[in-house]
Amino acid sequence: MKYTRRTFIKTGLIATAGASVLWQGCALGADKNAGNKLFELFRNPSGSAKPFVRWWWNGNKLSAKEILRELDIMKEAGIGGVEINPIAFPGGDDLGIPSMTWLSPEWIEMVKVALKGAAERDIICDIICGSGWPFGGEFLQPEERSQLLTLTGKKVKGAAKLRFQTEELLKEAAPQIHSGYKGASSEVYGFCLAPLEMSVFTPAQTIPFEKGSQEIEVDVPAGEFILYTLVKITGFQSVINGSPGAAGPVLNHYDRKAVDRFLNRMSDELFPAIKDLKSFRALFCDSMELEGANWYSNFIDEFRSRKGYDISPYLPFILYKVGHMGHAIEGESTVLTGEAKEEVARARYDFYTACMAMMRDNFLKPFTEWCNRHGFLSRAQAYGREFHPLDASLDVDIPECETWIFSYSNVNKYVASAAHYAGKKIVSCEEITNTDEVFNLTLERVKTLGDESNLSGVTHSILHGFNYSPLETPFPGWIRYGAYFNERNTWWKYFKQWAAYKTRISAVLQETVFYADVAVMHPLADMWTIHGPQRDPFPELHYPKYQYKVWEAIHRNGNSCDYISENILQQSRFENGCLTYGERKYHTLMLLEVEAMETETAEALSAFVACGGKLIFVGKEPHRSSGLKDYKARNERVKTLVATMKDAYPEKIFTVDAPAAYSDNEMLGWYKNLAERCGVKPYLDISSPNKSLNQIRHRSKDRDLFFVVNSSHTERVVTDVSFAAADGRKANLWDAETGKRYRCANYKDGTLRLELEPATSQLIVFEKDSAADVESAPTAEGRALTGWEVRLEHINGNKQTLSMDVPSTIGGNNAETQSFAGYIYYTKTVDGAAGLQWLDLGKVYGVSELKINGELIGNRWYGRHLYRLPEKLAKAASKTIEIKVTTTLGNYMKSTPENHAHGWTRHQKWHQHGIDGKVYLI
Repeated sequence: MKYTRRTFIKTGLIATAGASVLWQGCALGADKNAGNKLFELFRNPSGSAKPFVRWWWNGNKLSAKEILRELDIMKEAGIGGVEINPIAFPGGDDLGIPSMTWLSPEWIEMVKVALKGAAERDIICDIICGSGWPFGGEFLQPEERSQLLTLTGKKVKGAAKLRFQTEELLKEAAPQIHSGYKGASSEVYGFCLAPLEMSVFTPAQTIPFEKGSQEIEVDVPAGEFILYTLVKITGFQSVINGSPGAAGPVLNHYDRKAVDRFLNRMSDELFPAIKDLKSFRALFCDSMELEGANWYSNFIDEFRSRKGYDISPYLPFILYKVGHMGHAIEGESTVLTGEAKEEVARARYDFYTACMAMMRDNFLKPFTEWCNRHGFLSRAQAYGREFHPLDASLDVDIPECETWIFSYSNVNKYVASAAHYAGKKIVSCEEITNTDEVFNLTLERVKTLGDESNLSGVTHSILHGFNYSPLETPFPGWIRYGAYFNERNTWWKYFKQWAAYKTRISAVLQETVFYADVAVMHPLADMWTIHGPQRDPFPELHYPKYQYKVWEAIHRNGNSCDYISENILQQSRFENGCLTYGERKYHTLMLLEVEAMETETAEALSAFVACGGKLIFVGKEPHRSSGLKDYKARNERVKTLVATMKDAYPEKIFTVDAPAAYSDNEMLGWYKNLAERCGVKPYLDISSPNKSLNQIRHRSKDRDLFFVVNSSHTERVVTDVSFAAADGRKANLWDAETGKRYRCANYKDGTLRLELEPATSQLIVFEKDSAADVESAPTAEGRALTGWEVRLEHINGNKQTLSMDVPSTIGGNNAETQSFAGYIYYTKTVDGAAGLQWLDLGKVYGVSELKINGELIGNRWYGRHLYRLPEKLAKAASKTIEIKVTTTLGNYMKSTPENHAHGWTRHQKWHQHGIDGKVYLI
């Protein structure tokens, strides 16, 4: 194999235990700017930038000794904070340890131990307000529990007198949800008759009935009708995985009085006991999974005060029977056409947006006010069917989103955009949420997922999660959810290297300002009018289908964007060709198939183009208003405003086709063509855009920073990149693993040759001064090494030896080693190797660690497994090589059905581990 200089160009290749560092075109050397504030923060980040963990207090089976032991484990691993999260016991051997009750004196004593122990270790503490999700508890009074107004519909024919058993009607309307509460109470809210079809809206005929009767009699006139039974259910949902004392029915989040009583219960019981301790940074609220909850006692009156009309006549036509996670279950209903369809759809929009407003005013804002009143910050995942996906996060001190094992979630960009508008530095993320690849997640995957989080706008990671699990618990311990962040994990010893990397990235992103030049508006009003709100962060419907792929296409082509809402747009200023909100400025506004909007939004669009801004309509143009009241007059106002601005500023308004196909590559080409046609200039001119290559830009007073990521685990990315932001400044690379800074030797006249190995990233910084040069990597023939002795050390204590001419993986479909998990050692001695300075392991599944002649060279936990040998070992004629590869635990757990943790892996595939192919000395 021929090795050229470019073979060695690798971004993010770290070396530990005294090994050299090789960066793409970058140099080791003294830093001329070591004293500046931002770089000093990068070199030595504060604890608040370190990754936090959700600390599952499994079953509240707690002891002071174990709490302190686990805090020590986390501190040593580089974890900077914990979110105390009491949760139901996940199963397994509980060692006979009793569960403590949430807010009991014994439990509060354990919180005090945790707070004191954390403070002594410089670990920051948050705590969830309750247990599980959503908030609730056995102590809630019936009127404080969540409520659902639902219905069933039946075709009936008259004239006839029909009789129905109330119990059967209530049973038929019962929601089919994941976490039903057995103590729910139901009552018939109303009966009404409506025609089978309706083109002009007419309220359904109300049928009087005697409340509380076991049988209801209905007189049906001549003809065919839909008979609607409206049912109100109280306490229909149970807290998901609630721990003792905070399990049971879910709180009614729409009811301000109930919310205050719930919150005050915690502050009255817990806060006086911890007043003399260094207390919490923030109190946490998980995402809203309210299973369709939509009602409280004062709903009708509050709706009328917000929307200016009575929603009651429309309820039979906008409600539905509720299924899993609030999804609608189709049933018999009136077929609406013409004006009736339009009117009901607009009332449906008003209903849902009123629910969002009530949640914001009656729960979210009071939650933040309550936190602040007691000296804490609020931290919340303010999304779900009941929240505006962007505007709700404006009200939270630390807005939070989610990144799962398969990707960042769709809501991340909404949450991050809200934080940008509100001027908040921390965009928190419940990160690496994992129910699919438990025990098989690699540190490399942790890195690429975390990098993708940062690309979506995240600036701080809260890992999901660290299990409270005493060492006495049989292997692998108590497992609630997640990636098995645990000291008994095989790769845990290397976790601190990822933590150091992540901390430096977070520190820089938190202390600089996210730059965006494009604002993107989604057709939320259209979606809510036609389909209703979606269950973020995993919407059932993407409307339009490509909506969440647009931002990536923008970034991959060298621009950057925020999402924008009608609320933000209406409050913006328009000057010098820019839409300005606070410190945020955008020269281009893109509307994705937006048809409906408030008239105030259309007026804002007119002001934007009048000041010189660029407006792009994708697929469709706005032509109607949203909501019901006075909608015909407001429709005309929107149409007139759009037509007038198009006539007055044709050079500033573009209507472009929506993408015809939605793959990553097709979206890349679509946006590139759009930008060229509309004159949207990128700040980063990428010669060969790639679906695996993405970037964000941050700015400080005197620097521009670009975080560039190759998220592929298999493909190398090579492209030329030109920076419009160069301005004569020097291009440096800040190494997030070591805290050092190097010069970009491949940078000239504003253009950088970018070469990224799989799973690697670069932090490219334009600043006044430059670091030193790098010595060139050698060009030489590689020497393939054959004849390896292989030793397998299984996590269960078994050992096995093999011989391999060329290394190959174990596990996978190899029946002999399929259940293996642990450590693979490859050894051989090479003579006549003087002057060979590099070892390239090729493809490796797992974390590799290298020793030469007994001396530890370092390890590689992601990307290319290429090692630079120290000079004395490079000169050695004889080299005894020992390569250790650490595997994940999944294959072993999959092969042990008697273990309670087997349930996480039984449906997973068999994974391969170790070195796959030739190893070269160079």
